[in-house]
Amino acid sequence: MTGKLSDLAGLLVAPAALAALLRVSSRRGFLGAHVATGAVFSAINLAPQAARAVEALMALTPLPWRITVDPTDLMALPALLVSYRVLGSYCALGEAARRPQPARQEPARQEPARRPIAERLALMAGSLACAATSRAPGPCDAPDACVPPAPGPRELASLVIGNTTEAERLIRVRRLRASVRVDCGVLLDDPTSALSRDLFANAETWLIQPGRALPLGNAGCDAYLIDADGLPLTLLAWSAAQFPEQIISTSTESPQPERMIALQRAGARLELAEHPAVFDAPPLEPPPPGEACSPSTAGSRLDWTLPGMVKAVVASVTSSPDGCHAIRLEDGSAAYFCAPAEALPVKAGDLISLRSVTITGGIYPELRKGEQPLARGVVIESEAYAVVALQGNVLARPWMLDQGADAGDFSVGLEPLAGCDAFHDACGSLVAPLEVSLLGEGVAGVVSLRAGERAELEEGAGTLHLVRAEDLPVRDAECFTAPVDQPRLLESVFVAAAAAP
Repeated sequence: MTGKLSDLAGLLVAPAALAALLRVSSRRGFLGAHVATGAVFSAINLAPQAARAVEALMALTPLPWRITVDPTDLMALPALLVSYRVLGSYCALGEAARRPQPARQEPARQEPARRPIAERLALMAGSLACAATSRAPGPCDAPDACVPPAPGPRELASLVIGNTTEAERLIRVRRLRASVRVDCGVLLDDPTSALSRDLFANAETWLIQPGRALPLGNAGCDAYLIDADGLPLTLLAWSAAQFPEQIISTSTESPQPERMIALQRAGARLELAEHPAVFDAPPLEPPPPGEACSPSTAGSRLDWTLPGMVKAVVASVTSSPDGCHAIRLEDGSAAYFCAPAEALPVKAGDLISLRSVTITGGIYPELRKGEQPLARGVVIESEAYAVVALQGNVLARPWMLDQGADAGDFSVGLEPLAGCDAFHDACGSLVAPLEVSLLGEGVAGVVSLRAGERAELEEGAGTLHLVRAEDLPVRDAECFTAPVDQPRLLESVFVAAAAAP
């Protein structure tokens, strides 16, 4: 409030002070003084470069200024109109006073020589009074309440690592890969357990001089691994809601509270000072998943490669120990399908058709609020059976097949798998297995499934095989384990019963 009031007062008198200093003697010159004042005032409150230029100019004088760029100060500009209308009348009176007057009989009295000096001193004092001032900063009650007391090196950042030691330090910085997606709530709840070292990019090396600080940006929810000679690997993690990016001092002599993490000595070693963003680094080898997390049967993944939309007779089916099957067709083409063996009824001699499917719309109870359905799949059909395999955030259903169009649907509930803590897979993604509950018209009662289990639907409609059901709150979108980039991955196969003759 005081800053805005001082802007109003300054804009009222600054044009008149400028006009007097320049000895403006016309109404047009007085208008020019107002335009110049408004232009400079607008520039320093809109463009940081203009503010820094004025600061540099004033630094050459005994009265240096520090200018805070604040576009909201432009609300004081109407004061220039008031100044021109009110003080302009005095300018008009001055013009009238300078017009030739009739000769007087009495000789004019000489003005004291000290009057021009007094006027100039008054103008100097008035010019200085036009600059807004602030009281000296006191203790900071809020993290961002203090501003560095003097201009210094600054950068746009969320946090900085300040070298408070007496020597320059070579610091290695590894940021999360650009392909990593995180649920910020899960990440910040326990960053050490939520992250794996495999999720971080190659290290960048920075040489930090004593008294200087390294800026770190974070426009969303991010993490860094930091180490140096004498400094053990340390994890930094925070969100933009905690520490939004802003212009921050990169000098340890004028740090902003809560924004600088001090690199300091701890005996013969180095350490990062205690800070809300500092955590222990993830272990070199993440702990393996517990027994409760393992699929109940082999073939715990779903994948396929199709030769395109085809219809042909199966020449042979060859299965490998890893749960993948090569379906060779008599026309010379081949399809490769990874799924539990019992979910693939295809055998030599069958006339089958193969096609791809994509799910991008519809209403599914397994979706979370605001989540859109997204799944890809493959359909295998013959006279004796029909199979739909689906990979995405929805489950395969009977109505997705022509032979199961009249079958009853089911509702789905998803809960964390009891006794199974989240773990990291081969790509470093955080995997939280889920338990699937089926209920509704298509099933008898409530049926609970975990990965590797299956459920028979009512009235012989078919069998639902659950291959995977996982939340992926921290994941690498480029990794083969998450071919559909989304925070939940469901893989299922529905095998329809033979069609009635």
